[in-house]
Amino acid sequence: MKKHFFRILIVDDSNAMRYLLRQIIDRNDITPYVEDASNGIIGIEKFIKFKPDLVILDLRMPDIDGLDVLKKMQELNPSSYVIVISSSTAKIDTQDAIQYGACDYIVKPFDRNEIAFKIIKALREKARNDQMKEYITSLNSTIK
Repeated sequence: MKKHFFRILIVDDSNAMRYLLRQIIDRNDITPYVEDASNGIIGIEKFIKFKPDLVILDLRMPDIDGLDVLKKMQELNPSSYVIVISSSTAKIDTQDAIQYGACDYIVKPFDRNEIAFKIIKALREKARNDQMKEYITSLNSTIK
């Protein structure tokens, strides 16, 4: 995996969780391009400016609910990849997150290896989809 291609945005109101996720990304040599946001409003602003390949988004935050942030991100970029993390084990939360465009849902506390695997898996899937889009665009321009 070419780490320099990927940008990750972490949106979580917990300093400790943002730090832990950065450590996991660094230790697994996933990418050096990581931004974070301490709330949903800043998260949306950074999403627009940073244009991340992957967002790791907390579901429960004090200012804006994570689902509302997810909806806004999907509205801005429907092909964005978002992994939702939450301490909620409620089935409805998982269903809502997936329905609104999350590619995965992880319950806190999580295993560090599990989240590293899911981050890498999501980035690989995004890379494949981006390559496929480029190929289709190339074919379409050849046909015209």
